[in-house]
Amino acid sequence: MKKYLYILVLILTLLISACNYPLSFNDDAGRRITLLKKPVRIVSLVPSVTEIIDALGAGQLLVGVTYYSRKPAQFERCRIVGGFLKPSLRMIKQLHPDLVFISSLQKSLRPQLEPMGCKLVMVKTGSLADAYADIKLIGRIVGQPDRALDLVSKTREKLQFISRKIEKIPLSRRRRVLQMIGIDKIIIPGSDSFQNEMISAAGGILPECRGQGDAVVIDAAQLRAFNPQFIYACGNRQKLWEFFGQPEFSALAAVRSRSIYFFPCALTCRAATHVGEFVEWLSASIYPDFFSSYNNMILPEEVNHRQKLPLALDWVKKAEILELTLADFRHRTLIVDLAEPMRILSTLEGFRQGITCVGNHYLPPPTWNLVHRIGVKNFDARIEKLIDRRPETTSLLFTGADMRNLVKKTASFKKMKVVALVTAGVCSNALRMSADPGNFYELSQPVTPEKPGTINIILLTNTRLTSRAMSRALISACEGKTAALQDLDIRSSVKPAFRQATGTGTDNIIVVEGRGQRVANAGGHSKMGELIAKAVYDGVIEAIRRQNNIYKGRSIFHRLRERRIDIYDFINNCQTGFSRVDFKGWQELVDLTGRVEQLLLENRYASFLESSLALSDAYLRGQVKDLDEFRQHCAAVAEAISGHPLKEQTTLYKGPEIPLPLRLALEALVRGAKAQIKPAASSPAGKITGQAKF
Repeated sequence: MKKYLYILVLILTLLISACNYPLSFNDDAGRRITLLKKPVRIVSLVPSVTEIIDALGAGQLLVGVTYYSRKPAQFERCRIVGGFLKPSLRMIKQLHPDLVFISSLQKSLRPQLEPMGCKLVMVKTGSLADAYADIKLIGRIVGQPDRALDLVSKTREKLQFISRKIEKIPLSRRRRVLQMIGIDKIIIPGSDSFQNEMISAAGGILPECRGQGDAVVIDAAQLRAFNPQFIYACGNRQKLWEFFGQPEFSALAAVRSRSIYFFPCALTCRAATHVGEFVEWLSASIYPDFFSSYNNMILPEEVNHRQKLPLALDWVKKAEILELTLADFRHRTLIVDLAEPMRILSTLEGFRQGITCVGNHYLPPPTWNLVHRIGVKNFDARIEKLIDRRPETTSLLFTGADMRNLVKKTASFKKMKVVALVTAGVCSNALRMSADPGNFYELSQPVTPEKPGTINIILLTNTRLTSRAMSRALISACEGKTAALQDLDIRSSVKPAFRQATGTGTDNIIVVEGRGQRVANAGGHSKMGELIAKAVYDGVIEAIRRQNNIYKGRSIFHRLRERRIDIYDFINNCQTGFSRVDFKGWQELVDLTGRVEQLLLENRYASFLESSLALSDAYLRGQVKDLDEFRQHCAAVAEAISGHPLKEQTTLYKGPEIPLPLRLALEALVRGAKAQIKPAASSPAGKITGQAKF
């Protein structure tokens, strides 16, 4: 019966979708476009459009995206087609798209793409109104108009809510806010940009800037005159701190108070599906004291929704995920109620007796400052009161990973069973223990609450673990977690190009004693230890995929970006003979970047660079000492790309240090690609501020 109902729903969905066609509309280039039927093979060269299509539940229609978009692991047929400015036309043609989304910065691609017989839709997002219009239009195109309207409505509701919050802040206490979108020069968004709209929506005071457009250059005097109290950016933290570490900026209010923040580029530089969430986070970061005060809360604190989580363990009374309104924002809490009081071992609290409830609480980003200001214990009590649990019998972990990305993994052997409940995120504070520094010295500073946990694990078994087994279970779980990070090649957030991560700075584990046959050993040679490590390994792998979209088969482009290596920046730091200040030189750099990107779309060159990543780690560990053979291989690769012999190899790259094998491999690609370029004709001169961020 269920099968027939599913088929009926599918048929009705297809019929409803077909009723929207033919569909006619004007794109942002002013062109009238008519689609006779729903597109089923879409190439999106615009990351914000890719994000919207995915959010509308139509990601299965995507067959090609640029590497500036995270390709969801579940969309197997979706291919990377290169970079933003110079995608591979050959790759796009091979995908046979019936629709291609481009931005206004890619309009030069139109004469090359239109002969392929596919429709082109240009999208230009200059304002939040444009973003709403984009979502609605894309919703109509992919057959999801109602979901698009709902997405726009929810975004507007979030902005209206923040407006209600910040209207309580007197104008005299509003803070001056600046977004940096360039570092070599002081580049900020234009006065008519959606970035400034988001700052205003968050309650920030904007600089008085007459310039309009995506990017405006100001000088140091203008920056000092504005004297921002809050500065934020995306990208390279170290470069920005070094920039503002210059003496001429030492008097800036934001520098003196260290109010320089970093957010994901997908939030700061795109007006798409996450505008509401980013404005909430930005506003709470600008005004942490205001958002942390319960006197300024608007919404009642309550449980909004409950979702059961099946756990086939006799001693588990009930497990569920609760959605809560707490401190004006939506939280999610995993709750596991035990049938009787038990002992637990928590890395956050140590051994505790008489526990009847364990859990993992998701803190949305706008509330992160709240925990730091009122303390973990006070916040703990707030949650426990709301979920009707007693502090003396409840043990909770905290995390910044969304509980919607919770993973349950089970491992079994004969009568033994282990269940691991895992949340994980690794993009902000992954560390390599023994190499990365700790910045908190407990003997000289008062104890402060930890940041929200990033990899949190709750371990449950169908046995009764002794104290020894519970302690040993921590080691087995940590080894399983670290094995997962190694196999995924997760990088240290401190020196990502040089170090793999072993964990994050805020990982926590709860081991529950359990009931059943007594087990005294959970070490590496025991079946219990094997099951714990296996369940944790599988859980961490899947949780990172859900939270960060990092998976084993991701592209070389994403692996480079995880190491904070940008292909354009690398080439810009090479002695290529191209000028970096005139328009002609910039075009040549963009062309060379595109050529290298397209080389990396070929398996042989992607594999070559991937091998240099593994060799770099081995070289840094001292396991490989002689690189002469690899240097010869790099020379052969460069000549194979160029198609003719090249002169003696010299060092091209003069930028910040990166591992030697990786540098040699990238130089080989650059050297070979540059040898393919014929001398360019003269171009109109014009000053360039740097590569735009998309």
